[in-house]
Amino acid sequence: MNNKVYTRKPLGNERFKWKQKDFALSTFNCVAEDMDLMIRNCKEAGFNLLELGWGVQHKAWEAVDMCEKHEIDLIFQDLEIFGGMMDRHDDRPVDDDVIREIVNKLKDKKHTVGFYVWDEPHLDYLFKEARRQSDIMLECDPDALLFSVFPPSYNPGPTWENGEYYDAFERYINVVEPPVLSTDIYPIGDYCELYPGHVYTDEMQLDNSPMWLDLSVARSLAKKYKLPFWFYYQASKVYNTKRLTFPMIRMMMYTGVLYGAKGLQSLTATGACYLSEETPPPYPTEWTALLVSGEKGEFFEDTKKIHAELKALGNTLMALTSTGVFHSSDLVPYGKYNELYKKYADDPSSCELITGELPKRTSVGEFTDDYGNRYILVLNREFEKGLKADISLNGKYNIYEVSKIDGKQRLVSASSDVASVSLENGDAVLLRLQPSEEEKFTVEYVLND
Repeated sequence: MNNKVYTRKPLGNERFKWKQKDFALSTFNCVAEDMDLMIRNCKEAGFNLLELGWGVQHKAWEAVDMCEKHEIDLIFQDLEIFGGMMDRHDDRPVDDDVIREIVNKLKDKKHTVGFYVWDEPHLDYLFKEARRQSDIMLECDPDALLFSVFPPSYNPGPTWENGEYYDAFERYINVVEPPVLSTDIYPIGDYCELYPGHVYTDEMQLDNSPMWLDLSVARSLAKKYKLPFWFYYQASKVYNTKRLTFPMIRMMMYTGVLYGAKGLQSLTATGACYLSEETPPPYPTEWTALLVSGEKGEFFEDTKKIHAELKALGNTLMALTSTGVFHSSDLVPYGKYNELYKKYADDPSSCELITGELPKRTSVGEFTDDYGNRYILVLNREFEKGLKADISLNGKYNIYEVSKIDGKQRLVSASSDVASVSLENGDAVLLRLQPSEEEKFTVEYVLND
């Protein structure tokens, strides 16, 4: 069978020299008692990018050296000097010359690839300050990744309740002009005091979560502004989480892929955030990939496995553009805000590759590459059981599965109008659909710098 090789291009904002070449797998606030052990284990777990959001100063500088030693990329932050988290650092004096000094000191470090500018700015003056500091850094290091992340819809500023979320998100993009569009949502918990009535339950799982609404908006804005989309998924206890299993984490990771993510960001592999030397938080020793000691946690092997899968799929995912996301009818995102969701979500009638009713707790994403090749990602949203199903297609196709082992495509069905899937709980599969009348061929992608 013929194998066609296509080129793919790096992704990113046109105003930056920095461009994304490979699928990003990162973790937030990467600090530990033993930084050498932590970063060594992060690399073994398959992370290819570490973030120092909220970083403690001396740990941040340790991380710089350890990332050089272990050859893993780092986004640097030192909150004593620059950047911020929400509005908690908006009144801190910022010495612009010190920012320049730090950037100049780090710009020749091979694996310090950028700076974590602001975590969850949510008001206009914070957008302006994030942009101002970014511009200082960009002047000193034109190659840097200047990273900021927009908050989820449960935050002290713009929300779906007050009708300000979408407009604020778009203003953030227009003012900050980030190199990637990153957002976060952590749905396994009680969503803190802002949503006292919205509590995760095993009965509903995430069927009525605001996650689907937030991701629909993030995806649409990323496409509108031609930015790669990165997604922070929940990988630890947040907002009084009562139970967290790895299938829950896996499902949230593949949900990001479903919506076209080119980067998946773990909050957080170490389970808690190290904010200061004086008042370190209690660190959970359960439901984490890594421990604050730097040692391996109970989710380490599962994390390592899914990162290997995403690395195998990543070359293909980087070449694809999301063209639609569709769900089974049992999804009622955000409860009473379901009608609002319909405003931003894809109309089921626009679905081009599949037809008929999807099985319960099943979602399908449609994708295309620059050459007209079409793909679907089938996701089992169910946390507790696997899925065996036939997904009805709108015609006859040769169906190729993209391997989670080596990324190669193999023909799994010829001239079929159904895509048969067998998925573990929270798992997904990426398939290429080729019109059956065409001569069969496989596809691979090569990065063209």
